[in-house]
Amino acid sequence: MTEKPDKARLKPKKPSKNKSAIRIPISLHFFAVEIVIIILAVFIINIYIQSIFKDYIDDQCNSRLDNAVESTVNLTSAFALQLDNTYENADDSIRAYLLNSIATSDNLSNQANIALYTLDKKTGKFTVLWPNAYYSVSYTNTSMRVINKVIEEGGYESFNKTQTIDLDGSIVYYRTVGFAPKKETEPQDPNNPDIQLSDPNSEANIEDLFSNYYLCVYVNSASYYSFMATNSLALIQAALLAIIIAGVLSIVMTYPLIFSTQRLSRFAKRIAKSDFKPLKGHIVSKELSELGDVMNQMAYKLEESDIEQKTFFQNASHELRTPLMSIQGYAEGLKYGVFESDEDRNNAIDVIIDETGRLSGLVENLLSISKMDMSKSGNYEVKKQTINARKICDTIIDRVRGNFIHEDKAIINDIKIRNAYIYGNENDLIRCLENIFSNCLRYCKTAVTLRCYKEDDSVVFEISDDGPGIAPEVADHLFERFSKGSDGKHGIGLALALAIAEEHGGTVKAHNKETGGACFEIKIPCVKRRDQLSKMNNDSAT
Repeated sequence: MTEKPDKARLKPKKPSKNKSAIRIPISLHFFAVEIVIIILAVFIINIYIQSIFKDYIDDQCNSRLDNAVESTVNLTSAFALQLDNTYENADDSIRAYLLNSIATSDNLSNQANIALYTLDKKTGKFTVLWPNAYYSVSYTNTSMRVINKVIEEGGYESFNKTQTIDLDGSIVYYRTVGFAPKKETEPQDPNNPDIQLSDPNSEANIEDLFSNYYLCVYVNSASYYSFMATNSLALIQAALLAIIIAGVLSIVMTYPLIFSTQRLSRFAKRIAKSDFKPLKGHIVSKELSELGDVMNQMAYKLEESDIEQKTFFQNASHELRTPLMSIQGYAEGLKYGVFESDEDRNNAIDVIIDETGRLSGLVENLLSISKMDMSKSGNYEVKKQTINARKICDTIIDRVRGNFIHEDKAIINDIKIRNAYIYGNENDLIRCLENIFSNCLRYCKTAVTLRCYKEDDSVVFEISDDGPGIAPEVADHLFERFSKGSDGKHGIGLALALAIAEEHGGTVKAHNKETGGACFEIKIPCVKRRDQLSKMNNDSAT
């Protein structure tokens, strides 16, 4: 009884169209990737540049403060020498000296700004001595705001230490320089030997006087940060320009890819309509070119399969029609009394029986080879189990013995295996050997030989005859479907034998023996030794 295929499993599922509303072109994918890369690059470069600029600004401002403070050392130490003995005009003397020093010192005016002020620590009030409105109104206002901020944060208490304040969003670097004239053991000033200290006892008074004086040296870094902001803006503008260029390049560079994809899509549509003409022309992309080659091979295989299928149906129809016509003709002859004698009627009945058997065998072979095709494509699963190869040999001999007796021919057994097991479907393997036996029986003269032995990891079934052998014109097409020799029936038997052997991971080969006659070798892989031992134990137990 043949197995009925599962219709639900055999029926292919119709593919549905992608219902996604958003379909992004491939050029936009490239453009999006380029935008992300550009934005990340600009972000990282900007962070790196800002960190470098901040370090550079710190170094530059500190360097300028160092130069300015170094320049004020001689300036502050000489203040005491500019004061008169009564100290009544100290502020005026200091202003005059500063004006003269700043006017003649490029180092002070170029490197940093200075502001001189007095501070009453008790009241917190301060008086700016330098600069004043006579020198520069804007400079004076800025200095007053800087000094006010410094006093609020207590920066005047730390001398010669670089500090920062936030002045209207701008970072100002400053240092506070205190006045503490050196005590001289000599009556002369080492910097100005022409000036004499009028009274050595006045040094304490001078220190008290200078304890309220502070010199603030500061640098506004707004210009540096403005330059950094300008660079960041330029970097953003460059990024925008790069994005525009990337958009143009993405369209230009992806056009061959889009064009090739569209060609492959049209080619696939042609294949779906059974138009298997190969795709011609050059495809730029390596991957798509390989895909085109694979699709050409696929189209060739599909065309070949389509031709084989059509040929199969034509040959099958012809093979089925021939016995059906014979059956119909003899059946009508019996019905209408064409055959008058009993012998003629019996001969007609024999023909009908023979043609019915032939038709039944053809249908069985067609169903079996169709089952092998479906199994090969994954639409059908052949049920398999572990089988003793010796049992298969005994079964096939019992099956074909009657035909050999009827033809008055012999079967020669040469079975050399006992405990060798193969994994497969017993009925299919027997049908495979039976078809080859039938072929050898048809062409043999006196006998057909069956040898079974183990070779490496396979069991070999060797079936040979003593007939004329395989004709050269048939040898290349021996296992093709509906390929028949001079005395062949329907050309399905050997094709089915090959399909069954391949389903079991084996092979079928045919050649002519040196002594004459055809020889067929069916090689089926053995199961693993552990499975063999398990099967042997089960067989002995039963």
